[in-house]
Amino acid sequence: MVIYCGKSNNNPYYIKEADLNIKSIQELAYFIYNYAILISNSFITKNLILYIDVYLKMPKVASDINEMFNKKANLADILTYILANSNFYTDEEIGQFRMRLLRLLSLPEEEYILRAGDKLFQLKKYEKAISQYSKISKNNDLALMRLAFSYAKLQFYENAANYLGELYRRTRSLDILREAYFCLKLNGTVDKIYEIDDSINESILADWEYDIVSRIIKVRKSDAMKECEDIFLMGSSYIKESISSNIKIWKEKYRFIG
Repeated sequence: MVIYCGKSNNNPYYIKEADLNIKSIQELAYFIYNYAILISNSFITKNLILYIDVYLKMPKVASDINEMFNKKANLADILTYILANSNFYTDEEIGQFRMRLLRLLSLPEEEYILRAGDKLFQLKKYEKAISQYSKISKNNDLALMRLAFSYAKLQFYENAANYLGELYRRTRSLDILREAYFCLKLNGTVDKIYEIDDSINESILADWEYDIVSRIIKVRKSDAMKECEDIFLMGSSYIKESISSNIKIWKEKYRFIG
């Protein structure tokens, strides 16, 4: 997402927590406000302070943050100060953010990690989501399931099936086993379903095959698929024009790198 409400520049600052670039104080504030769950104590660095000073041309703000940083001020204090100087959020919104941040920081560690993984998954930063879910998947069924789905999003279907198989052995849920089967189907290794459960019967497999066909038919009938087919029927020049137009729209809305 691109936000140009104030000073911007051609030298982006990389936020490693979410694998994205920002170019303005408003974009920095937007990230802090909406993705506080991804921010740790290491978020405020000398490099960020220097960026605010030199590239965003906000020396007073940078100086104040640097003083707070050197005095080891509370992270919530520094983040709310940045929001207050972004000219992007109202005092009421900043107050709400502070309360929300304090609630997040009070969460049990496992819940905090799970939410961080979910936010990264939402951002389509699946590798980073995997890193979070892996920390707690040994004893957390929900994290294990989302770990599997993250691998599936990356098209590592065998990895996804393996984790779903592990979850099935914990839960004995046929819904989980079915999702493992779908992943193995996409991977071209459906026989490995018997390594997860060698007692699975042909009747259940037939139902799952029917479900797969139903899903394919539903996708083919979707408006998005019809739009794609219509584009290709128009010929190569129209395809290029359509792709170029869509890329332009996406660039205006997003600037997530990865």
